[in-house]
Amino acid sequence: MRLARQTTIFQVFVASPSDVIEERAILEQVISELNQIWSRSLGLTLELLRWETNVRPAFSLDPQTVINDQIGTDYDVFIGIFWGRFGAATSRAESGTLEEFERAYSRFTNSETVPEIMLYFKDAPIAPSKLDPAQLKGVQDFKRSLSARGGLYYDFEDSSGFESSVRAHLSAVAQKLSQSRFSTILAKEAQAITVAEDEDELGYFDHIEMYESKIEEMTIAIEIINEATIRVGEQVSQHAKEAEKGDPQNIKAARRFVTRAADDMDSYATIMKAQVSTLSSTRVVAFNSLSSALSLRNDFSRNGDEDLRELRESLSSMKEGSLTARNAMAGMRVATDGLPRMSKELNKAKRAVVSQIDGLLSELDSVHSTINNIVEAIDQMLGE
Repeated sequence: MRLARQTTIFQVFVASPSDVIEERAILEQVISELNQIWSRSLGLTLELLRWETNVRPAFSLDPQTVINDQIGTDYDVFIGIFWGRFGAATSRAESGTLEEFERAYSRFTNSETVPEIMLYFKDAPIAPSKLDPAQLKGVQDFKRSLSARGGLYYDFEDSSGFESSVRAHLSAVAQKLSQSRFSTILAKEAQAITVAEDEDELGYFDHIEMYESKIEEMTIAIEIINEATIRVGEQVSQHAKEAEKGDPQNIKAARRFVTRAADDMDSYATIMKAQVSTLSSTRVVAFNSLSSALSLRNDFSRNGDEDLRELRESLSSMKEGSLTARNAMAGMRVATDGLPRMSKELNKAKRAVVSQIDGLLSELDSVHSTINNIVEAIDQMLGE
């Protein structure tokens, strides 16, 4: 029985005044890049909602009402970005962006779960010719009001800092959304399996199909880990190069690069956590299904043992791949653990990455051990 792969779409609405166009473009790029991983690893895709692409020309009480009506309130994540402008007032709020936030916040207070609300404030100089004191005051007043409403916001200094931060934060949100999604899917899978077993006991081909399906999921998880490992290595190296180019006496600048590296490592640890969890669950189902299939093989006549030999070869290749992956990740663990203790954020990120690598190493050891046992059983069936 092969269970269909499902992808769930979660919507992200970005709200901001007009002075953070660069950050809006970065958010779109980050979501696009992460979706390439998450659609396979977490079974989810984030759809970015923004007025530039999701609102068509129309008439209503005012332009903001047109946006409100077409965007709706069913999105799962609200991202607000602010710098020096607060936006034009509407008949209902001090600015259109504030009105959009209030709609999201009202929905959140009613449900206490959705939407996820993430607010970012750019802490960078503003050219005098572009500075509007009244607009800036609106941003600052809004920012000061958030703590009393239970809000935690994030400051960033430049586009690179925003990219690192929002990537890490979206990864955490995706992990939370995927856990909710997987709880639903696992319940459906368990129900489907129970129904199948009640109707008719699973046979050889059912177990083989289940095994192949789960092996495919394991392969994808390992590919995603490899991609994420390469990416975080490149990101940390880039931050190190940027730090070397700067003034060695500028502690604030150096800390900024370290914080970005920590954010990237946190994002990596989040991706790793999801994949290690996938490996653990799929490994058990895959090899239990294969063992069940092998135990049923003698129930019917087969011509030759070619299928067993092919299976043994496939398992041997899988074992070699797991050993190669284990050696690479063991080296990654040593390199990560050896990073200097430069900040609380970096130290915490190091521990998170090392913990997930340890979990992955344990899973790869289990894969190796289980394959050895199954190959021995196949050898006995072949009389070799």
